[in-house]
This record gives sequence, structure tokens and C-alpha cells, in this order.
Amino acid sequence: MRQNQKAMLRTAWRRKIGALLVAPMVLALAACSGASGGEATPKAPAATAASESNPAFVKAQELFTANKCISCHGVDLSGKVGAKTNLQKVGSKMSKEQIANQIKNGGGGMPVYSNKLSEEEIGLLSDWLSSKK
Repeated sequence: MRQNQKAMLRTAWRRKIGALLVAPMVLALAACSGASGGEATPKAPAATAASESNPAFVKAQELFTANKCISCHGVDLSGKVGAKTNLQKVGSKMSKEQIANQIKNGGGGMPVYSNKLSEEEIGLLSDWLSSKK
């Protein structure tokens, strides 16, 4: 009976130690998730007055977020992976057609989206981005 009690105590201690080791990791992961107030999805890029009144631009911003474009280009389009990823004034540097081509075919570190987005969605995004001047 003595061995049985020792085994039970060992098991109880292992559970306590395991809980003490796991709890900080769970808290650290929760803190790093970036979500606040129970919100798990990132917000769409900040809208300007002109884009808020244009339903196509609102849809484009939603596509931008849903396809995780913000992971490289940032919520404010300022770029998170270098100067080339800044899209705040992309419309003054590239035509609508060039932007659409970049989205479709990728290149320069950008993945191909022709297999993920429809022509209409690519058009919405390139219209919206070409307005950024």
C-alpha cells in the first residue's frame, strides 16, 4: 500500500508541475496573437473618405485583408517587408494594368494570385490600389 501512495503522490506532483509549465506558455501565446478584446481577425486597411463612399473600394479592402495581403503590405499599406512592399502611393508608380499584372503573376517576392482570386477580384484590387497616389 505504501508504494501505491508514493505512485499517487508522484502523479499528483507531475500534474501540478505540468500545469505550472504549460500555463505561462499559453499566456505568452495569447499575448503574442495580437488580438485584443476577443477579436481574432485583423482589420481592413484604413479607409479614406473617398474609398468609404465607394462600395467597390470597400470590397477591395476586404479582399486585401481576407487574402492576408496585410502580412507583407501592412494595414496602412506602408509595407512590412521593405520599401517595395509600400503601396501607399503605388498608383503614381504603376498603372492599373501593371498592378493587375503584378497581382496575377506575382514576382519580386510576391506570390501569384491568379489561382486564388477571380478576374473581378483582381480588377477591384487594381482599381483600388491605382487610386493610391
